[in-house]
Amino acid sequence: MNRMNRSLLSAFLFLSVSLYAGWSFVWPAGVADAERADTFFGHDSIQQPKVVNGSDGQTGRDPALDPSLLSAMLLAKDPVQAAVQFSRTQWLDGSMNNSPDVVILVDPQDKPGALAASRLLLFSKNGTMLFTGKYVTPEATLIELVRLRPSGLASQSGVQVIAAGDIHQRVIDQLRRLGLRTERIQAAAPEALAGAVDAYTAQLSGKHNRAVIMLPLDQKPFSSSMLHLLQEKEGSLLFVKRFFIPRETLQALEQRDGGSNIYIPDSLEAVSKQVERRLQRYGEVTRISGD
Repeated sequence: MNRMNRSLLSAFLFLSVSLYAGWSFVWPAGVADAERADTFFGHDSIQQPKVVNGSDGQTGRDPALDPSLLSAMLLAKDPVQAAVQFSRTQWLDGSMNNSPDVVILVDPQDKPGALAASRLLLFSKNGTMLFTGKYVTPEATLIELVRLRPSGLASQSGVQVIAAGDIHQRVIDQLRRLGLRTERIQAAAPEALAGAVDAYTAQLSGKHNRAVIMLPLDQKPFSSSMLHLLQEKEGSLLFVKRFFIPRETLQALEQRDGGSNIYIPDSLEAVSKQVERRLQRYGEVTRISGD
């Protein structure tokens, strides 16, 4: 998708956010933020498919799930139902000609992990994300998967569902019994999942993305600065801590042979100068303001 269409879609989503949730998709300080996020999805607040350049949401849809929309889904009172509702507005009839090519399945309790897994959608034509538990997939998600019947990723032998994160084999078996071609990217920690997703997407594209967005694990996910960074830059997503770089992040950076363009939050409370200097060994580091 060209940058103009991407910008139009992002603008529409942010307008929806402002109208229905009072622009409150940062990590909540209390239940009030979660309740405001829930109003975006609850009570039939979304009735029609998204419109992009005068066509329905199936045409020219940005393959990446907008970070602000993902945050709204995760902050809703019932993330499972929020994701299902969004899916139903995007793919109205669930026919083969009106369905996603892949569904990314994650545990909404692992919010940083869900954010990392969403990068898989950058390599999909029109994929989406639904939610599962660690040991069992909710009935609403299963019903939606059957309705959608994803067409499958041609580059991955028709894989229809990718379960990412600390997901038990029981979930995989449950999906396969439904006849869904399912693949698992297993990782217990967000930094490990981000590294695994980075390796997986490098396999899909044949090379590692030089652009790398570093998000701090020490801060709450979906802060305004994090959302701004994700909106501002495209690229692989990896995690750091304020004074520490996880082993999985270093391993991913080493695959780029010092040629990375690394973007980190502007705040020193998010990423320290010490970590910034160490990251410079792997490429050019740029701080992005959250203002």
